[in-house]
Amino acid sequence: MAKSKAKSTHKKQQHSKTLTDIKKSQGESPFEKYQDYIYIGIIVLAILIFFGDGIFGGKIFASPDNLSPYSFKTFLEDAKANGIFPLWLPYIFGGMPSLASLTMSLPASNNFFSFIWDNIINGLAGDNLFKLTVPYYFLFAISTYFYIRYKFKNNTIALFCALCGVLATGTIQLIIVGHHTKMMTFSFFPLILLTIDKTIDSGLTNWRKYLIYLPVLAILMYMQLHFHHIQMLFYAYMMIAIYYGYTLIYKIIKKEKYMVMVKAGLVLIAGGLIAVAMDANIILSVKEYNKYSIRGQANIEQLNNPATKNDSPLDYQYATNWSFSPGEVMTFILPYYYGFGNVEVNGQRANTYWGQMPFTDSPVYFGVIVFLLALVGIFMNFRKNVSAQALTIIVVFFLFLSFGRTWPIIFDLFFYHFPLFGSFRAPVMIHYFLDFAFLILAGYGFKSILDAAKDKVMQNKFKKLSFVLMGLAGLMFIISLIGFEGSYKESVATGPKASELKQQGYPPQQVDQYFNQQIAPEAYKNVTADMRLHSILLLGVLIAAYFYTQKKLSPGIFGGIVIMLAVFDLWNISSKTLHWDNAQDKEQMFAKSDYVNFILTNDPDTYRYRTAEYSGGKLTTNNFLAFYRLHQFNGYQGAKIRNYQDAIDVAGDMNPILLDVADVKYLITDKPLEDTAGYVPVFQGTRLVYENKNYLPRAFFVDEYKIESGINILNAMKNGTFDPKTTALLEEDPGVQIQKPDSGASITMTDFEIQHIKYDVNATGNNMLVFSEIYYPAGWNAYIDGQETKVYKTDYLFRSIVVPAGQHKVEFKFEPQSYATGKSVSLAANIFVVLLLIAGIGGTYMGKKKGESTSEKKEDKQEEEKSGEESK
Repeated sequence: MAKSKAKSTHKKQQHSKTLTDIKKSQGESPFEKYQDYIYIGIIVLAILIFFGDGIFGGKIFASPDNLSPYSFKTFLEDAKANGIFPLWLPYIFGGMPSLASLTMSLPASNNFFSFIWDNIINGLAGDNLFKLTVPYYFLFAISTYFYIRYKFKNNTIALFCALCGVLATGTIQLIIVGHHTKMMTFSFFPLILLTIDKTIDSGLTNWRKYLIYLPVLAILMYMQLHFHHIQMLFYAYMMIAIYYGYTLIYKIIKKEKYMVMVKAGLVLIAGGLIAVAMDANIILSVKEYNKYSIRGQANIEQLNNPATKNDSPLDYQYATNWSFSPGEVMTFILPYYYGFGNVEVNGQRANTYWGQMPFTDSPVYFGVIVFLLALVGIFMNFRKNVSAQALTIIVVFFLFLSFGRTWPIIFDLFFYHFPLFGSFRAPVMIHYFLDFAFLILAGYGFKSILDAAKDKVMQNKFKKLSFVLMGLAGLMFIISLIGFEGSYKESVATGPKASELKQQGYPPQQVDQYFNQQIAPEAYKNVTADMRLHSILLLGVLIAAYFYTQKKLSPGIFGGIVIMLAVFDLWNISSKTLHWDNAQDKEQMFAKSDYVNFILTNDPDTYRYRTAEYSGGKLTTNNFLAFYRLHQFNGYQGAKIRNYQDAIDVAGDMNPILLDVADVKYLITDKPLEDTAGYVPVFQGTRLVYENKNYLPRAFFVDEYKIESGINILNAMKNGTFDPKTTALLEEDPGVQIQKPDSGASITMTDFEIQHIKYDVNATGNNMLVFSEIYYPAGWNAYIDGQETKVYKTDYLFRSIVVPAGQHKVEFKFEPQSYATGKSVSLAANIFVVLLLIAGIGGTYMGKKKGESTSEKKEDKQEEEKSGEESK
């Protein structure tokens, strides 16, 4: 029976030639032979030209997020010089985990694949963040090319999608504003989709295929994971789950073959689990830290207010500030409609955005021609093509999710009830994947037009659609000529940004004048220019498509027209966001200021005190002083320790008790303090420096302790109803009697390292010793003469221990068990993947050496092609 089936299959395959076989028999032209190389060369050249000023001219983007990582350059150099893997960062917020909070990229310790990859990229880039990130644009564009080529079996469509994907304004913005890990995470997405499709199309007909696709998927998923942008990862796998989940359900309902998808799904899940295990040294640390951060724990006021929803750790307003709005869908075709973002007006940079988000650097624009072809793709394929259906569902669903609080029905369901989702901010971020779904749909539209020339039914269908779209494009051109200046200016003047400024107390007359005379005229001029240009571009593509379907243009010329017009469109818009800066700007930003020089000259032992920098009466959100090894009480990090944020929220930025206990000796301000009680001006230059005469040292004795709830401690701090010099406020009873220290009690810091602090202590009784180090129980252990002792949460966000009478050596060591466990798991997972890969490659090689039957090879190939056709 088996032999008969094999013979039958073999016979059928003798009569069925693949596209590759036909090409080989007819002979390929030189262009076809080298088409991939030529097109990849075009992609590489386009990126080199677009980013030429940075790649060849030494320019940089000096946005705050691009410069901020340099703040920790000296910290990392010190750690390396001392042979320390820096798990703790002492320079911001009174200290916080560096690895677990993902504050900085640290060298891979025992992950083979990321170690090799990172060393190659870092070796090329050095400490230049721009050059560190540019290779991921090449990776994204080239992997998109291969994914789309595999999906549509068409190089021209692949080139179109690769160029449009990499030149989309949102993608370009990532390197400009300094969101490097977003781009790094995003760049591996097309490769993962390609590998999933190839896994499905392989049919997984033998064990060798499992041993190849499983480790390859695990490695790619790990490489994407190791940049640790959890929100981008969440959206990526949400898109994968919807796309392949919908396809599987469709096949089950239609009673088509679906088991290969189930098997591929299991391979994907197994690959994901292995990838997580490979990254366990960081994942376990992050998971542990999340419980103590603002991303994993609701604020104390929410927790103590029964009327407030506290299911989500992030404040709803904070989490949804960057919510897309239904009106801004207009920017899909008219990027200037909401003012654009950062642009040059009369030779100067200005932000002309007037929408509802706090600000934006550029619109969410992926190209009017991509939008057009995506509509064609949906119209021509939605009824019969399962992939087009799945992608359309993704586009609609992601769009509604991106509306955030503007359209909260769907968003709130996820925010309050879906794991991890409540820790995310900026709903608009999902547009990277929404845009990618649009890009694939545009590929379907492009292919439908190419196929319409060979199919009369499709030709007629497209002809009707094209006339409607031509009419709409023509109407847009006419409206731009007739004008709508009055209504548009009124929309700007009464829009979200104007209303927000008025609510903040700005004089209504000044706000109206600003928007009517500065923002609206510039925005209107650009919108009408957009309308004229984009209507011409749309008409150009539609007319070219019409002539192509009538067989009056060749496929090559038609494809060339579409690609050139699409690239022109995106280049024109995205290049306006390229605000280059000189490399010297970075050096100037970190040049030692007069006030920094004053502090360092007067107090060179920076580990003995902290600084707090203010602007407009609020703690500044930057880490620049860390560059000079100054320990800041302020700083910038998207996932601060919750206890720190609670103290700031309840007690206030400039609460004297909080600053005293935090060891803040110097206050740096942009203007004179209103209340100078306890603060003495000691320097006046580019900024003012005040010395806090009441600051407490890094470690000090107290006379007594009292037990209070967390909110009561913060309110006592806010109202000034306790003296931290004599009383420690704890949340749990130590269960020990303490004595008031006498004049013989002393404490001396003998050594300060990143993760190890030593003190010589002389206690005159059972004394309580308070430390101005941030309380973080997931790793910081205290030892008295080598014996571990209990650390108490004190004054809400600091530490204390009880020291018995006598002279003692007291030590604090940062020893997170999660990291130690994770290292072992990571190493084991890496070894396992390498062994799988060796087994897969070896099995494939041995199979070829032994010689599989021709019929088996052809059967596998036929299965791949059949699966590929079905997936399309």
